[in-house]
Amino acid sequence: MVEELCQFRTICLCITSRITTVPQQCKRPGIPTLSMEAACDIFYGIYDNSGRSEIINLLLMQLDFHALSVTLLATTASHNMWDHDRLAREWDKNRTKVLRTAHNESLAAAIELSLDSPTFQKLGPDARELLEVIAFFPQGVDENKIERLFPTTSDGANIFNKFCILSLTYRSNRFVTMLAPLRDYLCPQNPMSAPLLAQTTAYYTGAKN
Repeated sequence: MVEELCQFRTICLCITSRITTVPQQCKRPGIPTLSMEAACDIFYGIYDNSGRSEIINLLLMQLDFHALSVTLLATTASHNMWDHDRLAREWDKNRTKVLRTAHNESLAAAIELSLDSPTFQKLGPDARELLEVIAFFPQGVDENKIERLFPTTSDGANIFNKFCILSLTYRSNRFVTMLAPLRDYLCPQNPMSAPLLAQTTAYYTGAKN
């Protein structure tokens, strides 16, 4: 269907997807992180409280200017009629739990949709726990040390590549990391109950010693 539609010069076809792979003969434009100005425009376009605040700027920075998270935060604040100070307190207390507006309209729902996808499920039983390891370390995981960090995980490098294709992670200075909202959601509540995280932590501890 895409190939057929592309035959018409009068049609400009735009496809949005959770994955970065695109059909043949289609171009994939790079989409940068929102600027502070753009994030503020989104936030205040939803949350109209007659006046801007540095508090909101700091919250948007903590969200890594993630467009969905900015939208959900503004919607939640608007629905609850929170002022800037109350919104900041709720964020400090509940973090990504604040990013919920209605049934299936939350950051959690968006993330879980990606985790339930056939592409992710094919990665095997360790995939989610590997994401939790990435989330635990603020800088992420050094992609040059994947085999040493996860010796019991087969085809670890390919799994990490798939994470990037699914837009769950991205590469930054040789590290595989993720945006702050995803990190807050996926970081294990009890690190001691995550075997792969314990294994990774033991590696770093041994390396320092």
